[in-house]
Amino acid sequence: MSNPATMRPGLSPAEIQDLYDRYAPGMYRRAFALLQREADAWDAVQESCIRLIQAASEFRREARPMTFIYRVTTNVCLNMLRSRALRDVAPEGEGAEGSVDTLASTECRDFLVKLARELDERGLTVATLYYLDGMSQEEIAQVLGLSRKTIVRDVQRISVLARELGEPRRPQGGAA
Repeated sequence: MSNPATMRPGLSPAEIQDLYDRYAPGMYRRAFALLQREADAWDAVQESCIRLIQAASEFRREARPMTFIYRVTTNVCLNMLRSRALRDVAPEGEGAEGSVDTLASTECRDFLVKLARELDERGLTVATLYYLDGMSQEEIAQVLGLSRKTIVRDVQRISVLARELGEPRRPQGGAA
C-alpha cells in the first residue's frame, strides 16, 4: 500500500481512515482554537475531512500533507466564523476565566470575527495566521503558496483595517 501521507485521488477507505486517525487531533485543536466551541470544532473537522477527500487531486506534491490539511481546516473555520459574525451570535462561555494565553486567543478570535465582516477569504486567512498563530510574513507565504511580496501587501492592508477595529496583541514568536 502506498504512503497514506501523500494525498492522491481515489483514496481507499483504509487510507482515508489512516489520514483521519493521523491528522484529526491537530485539526480539532486548530478548529477549537478558532471556534471556541467543542461541537463547532468537531463539525469543522468533519467538514474539513469531506473537503480534503473532495480536493485530494488538488494537493501539490511539493507541499506537506499537514500544510494542506491545516489550510483547509483554517478556511472551514474562518467560513464558520464569518457566518457566525453575520448572525452576530456570541460564542458560548465568552468571558469565562482562563489563562493569559486563552484570553489572548479569545481576543484574537473575537477580533477575527470583526475582520470577517470586512475581508475576503484570503485576507481573513492571512489575518488568522498573522494574529492568532503569530506567523511571520515569510511563513504565511509558504503556508499559502503565495509570494512574500503579496503577503506583505496583504498584511499592510489588514493592519490599516486592524487599527481601525482595535488591533489585538500579537502572539510572541512571529516576526514580520
